[in-house]
Amino acid sequence: MGERFFPALAGSEVISRELEMGETMMLGLRLIQEGVAFASFRQRFDADMRDVYAEELDELQALGLIEMDTERVRLMRRGRVLGNEVFAAFLP
Repeated sequence: MGERFFPALAGSEVISRELEMGETMMLGLRLIQEGVAFASFRQRFDADMRDVYAEELDELQALGLIEMDTERVRLMRRGRVLGNEVFAAFLP
């Protein structure tokens, strides 16, 4: 009998720009030291993360869950414990 080959891609999913941005935030924030760089977000989406997520960033920062500097946003220690709640803030 010959070998059977299966396609590498059985299906695909088109996601909205809003969901893609949210997933970028969620996955990036899991990188504890790196976080999500403002420049990378702008390059990928041609939008400033601080504008797109102004309310979410302000609220999460006020709760002590994230920290922002001039280059990026990262989870703080408390945000790592409550990561799912932080991530949910960015998903539609």
